[in-house]
Amino acid sequence: MKLLFAGIYILAGGSKVLNLYLFKATILAYYSFLPESLALMIAIVFPWLEILAGLSLVLNWKTKHSSGFLFLLSLFFFIQIILNYSNILPYGCGCFGFGGPEKISLYHVFRDVSIMFLAGFVCLREWRKSS
Repeated sequence: MKLLFAGIYILAGGSKVLNLYLFKATILAYYSFLPESLALMIAIVFPWLEILAGLSLVLNWKTKHSSGFLFLLSLFFFIQIILNYSNILPYGCGCFGFGGPEKISLYHVFRDVSIMFLAGFVCLREWRKSS
């Protein structure tokens, strides 16, 4: 379970690293109140945090903290999907790459709630192990 969860975030982060320009454009499209310089900083740093936290789980290093971080991230993404439910997003949701316009549907809600529950399971297990 932990490796599956780690793989999800390594894949998600990798898709953003490979498309930094589109990730920055996506951030600005969805959060237009952000200054462009902050969006650029988020686009550069954020995917690496996803990748490093995922690798931390794979390597069994600081798993309590990385699983907690990824759980909070999963919760944030789930909330964003709920808030955008049935909206058409210009670059897609941006979770695992960037395409054209995409309508947020029950598929996205189910996917994100599943990832969030997986995150909660892994996080709870890692925190219990270290206690």
